[in-house]
Amino acid sequence: MLYKVVLLQFLAHLLGDFIFQPHSWTIQKSKKTFSLHHVWHALVVFFFSYLMSFDFGFFKYALLLALIHLLTDISKSYFRLKYKSKKESLFFFTDQIIHLTALVLISTMYYFYEEGGVLVNDFSIKLIAVITGFVFCAKPANILIKNIFEAYGIEIPVMSNDKDENRDLPNAGKLIGGMERFFVLALILVGQFSAVGLIIAAKSILRFKDNMKNEYVLVGTMLSFGIATILGILISSISVN
Repeated sequence: MLYKVVLLQFLAHLLGDFIFQPHSWTIQKSKKTFSLHHVWHALVVFFFSYLMSFDFGFFKYALLLALIHLLTDISKSYFRLKYKSKKESLFFFTDQIIHLTALVLISTMYYFYEEGGVLVNDFSIKLIAVITGFVFCAKPANILIKNIFEAYGIEIPVMSNDKDENRDLPNAGKLIGGMERFFVLALILVGQFSAVGLIIAAKSILRFKDNMKNEYVLVGTMLSFGIATILGILISSISVN
């Protein structure tokens, strides 16, 4: 079925564009319009796209996806260098919209023109969705939240007499955020909504001396819980077939 092909390719996108793209590659790609890191990343995208198709005949479509991904990343690097004053979140969301649009269109072409998707019918859509949900709750959700913060001009609050504590907050926040999203998603999938309330209550106990830091953590927590909750509800609504 078409939606299984699209969902598997979305999972491949999460793996190739987020999970298995080192942060060092992102930094290097931001320094030049074109570099070997662009090519290596495109090869990673091709690998996961082809792998998640479960079809040898998907080769040319995976290659096309990787090529579009490469050209999009090169364009992103070019405009990022040209318009340095622009918000990074603008480039991120534009980049992701292009990638996801290409993913859907190419998956649709493959399904209808190549009569593909036969093998993926053996997979449960529920299982694919659950795996995709947990993968999304890891690094992709952290990056999404970071760019939402940037889009709204929300910065990490730093006090002059508390610099060391604040410097550790982002990395600790990523770990805590990932763990809480995993817990919330898992609890919603098994129908334990009351337990989710306990996690929120436990998180609300956390307080900082700085009100700005309290607000920063609160916004991050609401976004984190919101992502996991929406994913859990959507996945739970999918039939087992």
